[in-house]
Amino acid sequence: MSFFRFLLALLMFLRLIPTPVAAIPQRRVTMSFAGDCTISSFNGSAREGSLNWYALHYPPTYFLEKVYPIFSEDDITVVNCETVLSDRDLPEREKPPGGPRFWFTGPAANAKIFSSSSVEVACFSNNHMYDYGEEGAKDTVAALEAENLLVGRDAVPLYVERNGLTVGILACGIWDPGDEALLYDALEEMKEKSDFQVIFPHGGLESIYKPEEWRRTAFRNLVDRGADLIVATHAHRLQPVEYYNGGTIVYGIGNFCFGGNNAPANRTCIYQCTITMTPDGIEFEDNIIPCYVYTGRVNNWQPAPIPESDPNYQKVLDFMAWKRDTPM
Repeated sequence: MSFFRFLLALLMFLRLIPTPVAAIPQRRVTMSFAGDCTISSFNGSAREGSLNWYALHYPPTYFLEKVYPIFSEDDITVVNCETVLSDRDLPEREKPPGGPRFWFTGPAANAKIFSSSSVEVACFSNNHMYDYGEEGAKDTVAALEAENLLVGRDAVPLYVERNGLTVGILACGIWDPGDEALLYDALEEMKEKSDFQVIFPHGGLESIYKPEEWRRTAFRNLVDRGADLIVATHAHRLQPVEYYNGGTIVYGIGNFCFGGNNAPANRTCIYQCTITMTPDGIEFEDNIIPCYVYTGRVNNWQPAPIPESDPNYQKVLDFMAWKRDTPM
């Protein structure tokens, strides 16, 4: 037999041998979600002890160093960027009297807080994105993108591909009953272009631990329309998780690296989920990692996981499962 025929026969034989299961790339993606990250200070202050002051005196890795082991091991980390990042001296946007009147800004370099700690996606659809007008919002997007972060905003679908799976992420505002209907077209697009659809909405009342009924209705409507996961922000408090009609709703993920307050409610979590493509469709597993918003006597701008031996660890888990009124 000629060498050529021998080689041909060998190749044909090898094709009959099934590929070992371990050699087949697994289509699996793990995502981590963290809440409101105000990586700046009120009015851009850099007074001693403020987040902006820390950013001037500590490396950017300082802020998320205690959660970096979690973020670096996942495939996609998503946070809410609730601040303006700009090096320009921009005027504050006028806000109506009677409501919260806070303006947050920091230098563009603060975007490195995310990029240095394995954050891949910064959602930027919230009530502080226009604190310094359109120019401030543009500067923020530019600062985040300069650090190779993907920016979700304006209810425009963002697509992230990892390990052969495509995740659609929709950063948006839901402020009033019926607002969810404005997202239906975008959700339909996401269902066509991605394997798993995430809604990351901002809105509702602040400082409450129980979601309003209208928000529960709005989020359920989105699941009924095909959303797989909803992770909400804005309340500055944790709110529980609901499993509804094949989807998952995290009603409030709380503050995370929060430069807006020296003593915010000191409980939060990282919500983590893993999606795996199987012959029967997507398998979904999730995990709640209880965290402190800060680890100093007052806010040191450094969230950290709560040790399992700490009684507060189980309190957070029980609260997220609707077994407690608060996680405190």
